[in-house]
Amino acid sequence: MGQALTRAVPPGLLPVLPPLGHPQEHQDDSQIIHLDSQDDINTLQEEQEKFPDLSKLPPELAINVLRHLNATDLCLASCVWQQLATDNILWQGLCRTQWQYASIYNDTSKKPLLYRNVYLMLDEGSLTFNSDASQGMNYFITKGLVKNDPYEIARFIHGTSSLVKSKVRQYVQGRQDIVEYLVSLQNYANTFLPNALRRFFSKLEAPNDRGSYLQRLLEHFSVRFCQCNPSLGMTVDSVYVMCFSLILLSVDLSSPHVKNKMSKREFIRNTRGAVGAEGAVRIAVDDDLFGCLYDNVFLRGHVADQEIPLEKGCKQQFVPGYLALFL
Repeated sequence: MGQALTRAVPPGLLPVLPPLGHPQEHQDDSQIIHLDSQDDINTLQEEQEKFPDLSKLPPELAINVLRHLNATDLCLASCVWQQLATDNILWQGLCRTQWQYASIYNDTSKKPLLYRNVYLMLDEGSLTFNSDASQGMNYFITKGLVKNDPYEIARFIHGTSSLVKSKVRQYVQGRQDIVEYLVSLQNYANTFLPNALRRFFSKLEAPNDRGSYLQRLLEHFSVRFCQCNPSLGMTVDSVYVMCFSLILLSVDLSSPHVKNKMSKREFIRNTRGAVGAEGAVRIAVDDDLFGCLYDNVFLRGHVADQEIPLEKGCKQQFVPGYLALFL
């Protein structure tokens, strides 16, 4: 019987017995080693969670890390890493990110240019401009940040979003030479007319009244739009009339005081009569174009607002009449 059991178990499958000795002490030793290794792992994890000392990194890598900070955080970082946080390349990037163009960038007489000081002056000038437009622009000019030239001033205003739009409108309203350059810096190629108007008014705020300033703005815009889209075959007068039609339609659809909203058929009829045959070759093409203009304003909102995505525009746009029941 014992021989049968011995043959039933193949050789090599028997469990290996632990060596004779003190198994309890061996178990205690393994536990001690396990605890020591766990402490090492915890210590390593704590060291990894700490922010690395940038002074021990290569300068190129440290500057690349600090490049993601804004001006306030960079000034705080200079308390720890003074040499790295005051790097001229970092402050140059901050200047050109917030103010894409300034005349002082190309001023060769002030080399080497300390961009940290330039940033502080540009920031001070922007705060002054947002309080008093004339005084702020005078600060930019007297400090040598912007040349007293209409084209240079237009490029500076066009390349920054730090200036309040209402203050920009107050300043350029009496400077038509600057307005012409501001319009010429914009590109409306392959852009639908209502979207181009929104982009235009995002740079130059629309006035509250339909006075001479609005007329001059639309005249400059119509010329620029035709220059950027010569293949459309539109005239400046037809674009000018359609711009006014879009503004009136935007007010009509978005104003809660207008009870009877303009329908798509009414807009097409009114715009066709105002434009005539100047906007396109055939009346059928005019109707399709005018219908697309109406749909764009209906879905995306007022043309004097900033250019926003379609999804956001649909949520914010006032939906007139019975169509609200289908949303």
